[in-house]
Amino acid sequence: MNDRSDTDDGLDNGAERGHRVNLDDRLRWWSWRILAVMSSAVIALSAIRGVRNGYQVIGDNALIELRGRDVLTGDHPFLGTWSSASVSSVVDVNHPGPLLFDLVAGPVRLFGGAAGIAIAIALLNIAVVWCVGFVANRVGGATAALAAQVVTAGLVWTLGSELLYDPWQPNVLVLPFWLLLVTVWAVVADQVTLLPLAVIVGSFVMQTHLGYLFLVPILLAFALGVIVLHRRKLGPGRFADLRAPIRNSVIVGLVLWAQPLWEQFFGNGQGNISRLVTAGTGGSPDGSEPVTTGLSLGIRLFSSVVAQPPWWGRPGYDSSVPASRWLITDDGLVLIVDRMRGIGWAVLALAIWTALMVAGWWVARRRGAVSVERGYWVLALCSVVAIATLVITPIDILGLTPHKIRYLWMIGAFSTYLLIMSGLWLLTASQRRVAVGGLAGIGAIAVLATIPTYAHDAGPVYFREANAGVEDIRAQIDQYFADDPGAPEAVRFDAEGIGFAEPYTAPVMAQLLQSGVDMVVDDQTLSRQLGDRRRATAGDAGRPVVFVRVGAEALQELPGLRRIAFHDGERTGYDINDIRDWAVGVFIAEDGIVPEPFIADEVPVDET
Repeated sequence: MNDRSDTDDGLDNGAERGHRVNLDDRLRWWSWRILAVMSSAVIALSAIRGVRNGYQVIGDNALIELRGRDVLTGDHPFLGTWSSASVSSVVDVNHPGPLLFDLVAGPVRLFGGAAGIAIAIALLNIAVVWCVGFVANRVGGATAALAAQVVTAGLVWTLGSELLYDPWQPNVLVLPFWLLLVTVWAVVADQVTLLPLAVIVGSFVMQTHLGYLFLVPILLAFALGVIVLHRRKLGPGRFADLRAPIRNSVIVGLVLWAQPLWEQFFGNGQGNISRLVTAGTGGSPDGSEPVTTGLSLGIRLFSSVVAQPPWWGRPGYDSSVPASRWLITDDGLVLIVDRMRGIGWAVLALAIWTALMVAGWWVARRRGAVSVERGYWVLALCSVVAIATLVITPIDILGLTPHKIRYLWMIGAFSTYLLIMSGLWLLTASQRRVAVGGLAGIGAIAVLATIPTYAHDAGPVYFREANAGVEDIRAQIDQYFADDPGAPEAVRFDAEGIGFAEPYTAPVMAQLLQSGVDMVVDDQTLSRQLGDRRRATAGDAGRPVVFVRVGAEALQELPGLRRIAFHDGERTGYDINDIRDWAVGVFIAEDGIVPEPFIADEVPVDET
């Protein structure tokens, strides 16, 4: 019904609206595309530089490589990785779907683990940059597209260079969820042909991380509801233009969700969808009773990112949601949150932010900017759903973790975008010309500020000092299984012994798979990471066991053990909170028995 591509209810051409495309129109047309080219170039540069500087897929990222290699094999993944939500729910659950694995599968096989992952994620983010521009241009013309590209450049800067090709789920979804918000806005603004795109992007986001389990379907349902209700007021044939978009959306939705649905109805044991229903929103650090965020803390969290400085910018990416700790009291465990403003300040900041949003909506409504007005509808809905999600989100033994609520940053970015659009409506044509030029300059500055190498401590990139060690031991493992005639073809893998969320174990598993080793594991939770076929049975008891040790334990030389890879580094006792280049050893216990932890000076040490 509404197919314009270069108007925004009068914003682009102002009083000079007509068929002639003047100089200002051409400048706006080119500006957002130039900014998109700049953002794309910075993303590509970051990935290339990272690979050349020794980037490795470490920690949980290696599981994404591993499962990417499994795509279209006998161990094909039908679900995403195991979720840390299992800790609080006491029910093993996975992220809903494997679309992230499908995305990286081809590049990983063509270019190898590290390069393939970096290429796949960089290309994903570049595609999102351009999609945001085209979608915004479709809704509001070149000015809307330029403003969207400025915010996109801001999000690229927020992520910083090293997260622009990082596959860890909370980081990889920042730009895609931003695209989803823009696309849902476009559909609500009557660009109904974009509904299939919203389903595609929403499916990717929802399958990749459980944190979006409520936001995505509610946003999609809202978009569909708005366009259907809008047409009820029209005459005969009022739904004709909806038939193709809805049909195409259903088709792509069924295709994209076929794998999780297959696992639910035809997989082994209880399906993941059933497990998610069973898990609900309960859970606690000790599994005894539900411990959720609650209303007060939920409001403080929402306000800390969306309504308080540094808002959704880079400085707050690691710190806006601060570290927390559990305190044992007579009344049980109490969550202590340090360095977060109290509820009074949070409510005040949120009230100011709400007043600004209402003012922006009022400006759009009074000036007849229908598309901008509907953007505020989307913002209001996703804000309410986000707060509700925060309130019921379980807090596990890890305490507050920003990766579960990363969607707040994109909601904040969307609110900034709408304020920019409303602000442009308050200006005269000449003032708007200057403002648009200023926006383009801000976007360019944000892109240029992203060029220097910058690494957050968000996710596996925190362990970047482990890159050299991971590269070294993977090369040795590959050489061992390729050249040593005594190398086993089938092993059991023991993932215990180092600790939680460490960087070394998963890359070793990924390398075993890459080297063609048949690997099984005893742990049920780990088998949900690696696939049901890799869970050990009674017949696998005789397999030699492969395990990894770090720090002092990497030096052990005991009877029955063979060290097949060793990277020299820090040799003291391993500490997950101490980022260093640690000594790492990969061992095979031929008798299938993993030795107990030891004190380094009690065993012979190989100093070579």
